Amino acid sequence: MIIKSINETKDLAIKIADELKSVKGEVYLLLTGDLGAGKTTLTKQLIKSLGVEENVTSPTFNILNQYETTNNLVINHMDAYRLDKQSNIEMFLEEFDNNINIIEWWTNLNYDFNEFKNLKIEILVIDENTRKIKIERNY
Repeated sequence: MIIKSINETKDLAIKIADELKSVKGEVYLLLTGDLGAGKTTLTKQLIKSLGVEENVTSPTFNILNQYETTNNLVINHMDAYRLDKQSNIEMFLEEFDNNINIIEWWTNLNYDFNEFKNLKIEILVIDENTRKIKIERNY
């Protein structure tokens, strides 16, 4: 899939949000892509599309932000950019139970997300405004 604008990114976020709402239990949205590819832009649109009304910010320095939707869904947004395979993520795992979990840079973590329902999204930069989106569903 090719995305060429912020409006197309928003449309994709709405489709993904609708899909995630129908998945029961714990689910992971796992994002990869180069710096500046649009992972956080897509994530912010997605969190808003899931019903979060508060300001959505990047958790680059906090590592994890947590949001609650108007429907009482809990969404965890993790940015693992500053983590690595040696990082202990055990303290975060409890927060992930039965929630929607969005993890940017998930490949930096030494954790097998394949044992859980997940949606992997890779964002490839084509040019300044164009992105190629690869989606793999595992649920």
